[in-house]
Amino acid sequence: MRNSTRLFAIVLVLASGFAQAQWTWTPQTGRFVNLKRMPKETPELQLEYARTLMVEGDYRKAFRETEKFVEYYGSDVLADENQFLRGEIQMAQGQWMNAAKSFQQLIAAYPDSDRYDEAVRKQYDIGDQYYARGEQLAGKKWRIFRNRPYKRAGEVYTMVVDNQPFAPAAAEAQYKIGLCHYARKQYIDAAFEYQRVVEDYSASDWVNDASFGLAMCYYEASLPPEYDQTPSEMAIAAIDDFEARFPEDERGVDLQGKKTEMRETIAMQRLQTARFYERRREFPAAKLYYELLIRDYPDTESAATATAWLEENNTLVHVGDKYEAGVRSEL
Repeated sequence: MRNSTRLFAIVLVLASGFAQAQWTWTPQTGRFVNLKRMPKETPELQLEYARTLMVEGDYRKAFRETEKFVEYYGSDVLADENQFLRGEIQMAQGQWMNAAKSFQQLIAAYPDSDRYDEAVRKQYDIGDQYYARGEQLAGKKWRIFRNRPYKRAGEVYTMVVDNQPFAPAAAEAQYKIGLCHYARKQYIDAAFEYQRVVEDYSASDWVNDASFGLAMCYYEASLPPEYDQTPSEMAIAAIDDFEARFPEDERGVDLQGKKTEMRETIAMQRLQTARFYERRREFPAAKLYYELLIRDYPDTESAATATAWLEENNTLVHVGDKYEAGVRSEL
């Protein structure tokens, strides 16, 4: 019993000493204060201490010290510097999206900060890191979240454009938003973003790449002849626009092949429509579609088929705005 009492006393003394080391009565606050949670004496010293910890690689402790700054010196003129440091620490930790959001908080809370432009550049760098990560994962077929970096990159590039819409970097960021959608096979969304480059940043160096991307988006979104051919028609229009604007661009050769492919697809749909009316023995309507096919897409294989049909059924005579049903009896 006596030994147990002595042991309890020793533990009590140690605990008391530990508590005294952690908590101290401060007349200024009128309460006990945990000394380990106290900041440095001035905002400047607190900020410098956190920055030193970051340089030393102790990122977790450095970030905790920036939180102390917010708690004790949140209204100080150095608050924007502390917020910028928080973003830098998160970048060093590889927490890219959290870093982008921290920089965004600086931009929103301190629009007059000297760190404003640098914060936007950091966001741009984060977008590039996400995009590069997406490129690394693109070839890994079975990675479940391989497209996530592209999504994150697009979100961060959008921050850049929104924060500095008239800066030179905004045009490139806007173009890269389109790239991110294209990489995720969201072709219509990508086309919208590329179109914004062409319209909003018409004097930038990114218009030719955006115009090429626009044509590729409509090409990738095109469908077989059995479906709506609006994307194919838009692809042809975008290809023609690209060639008119940038006749020296070597990518136009590749686009010519895709234009030929799109024309063949549209012509095939016209041919299928004509055959549909032919099967229903609505020969005047069939003849009309065959003629329209030859008129609009004379250089296609379907046009050759249409020409052969018309030659075999030349007894079908056009009268006014109608057709006489003079098709050969064997039909």
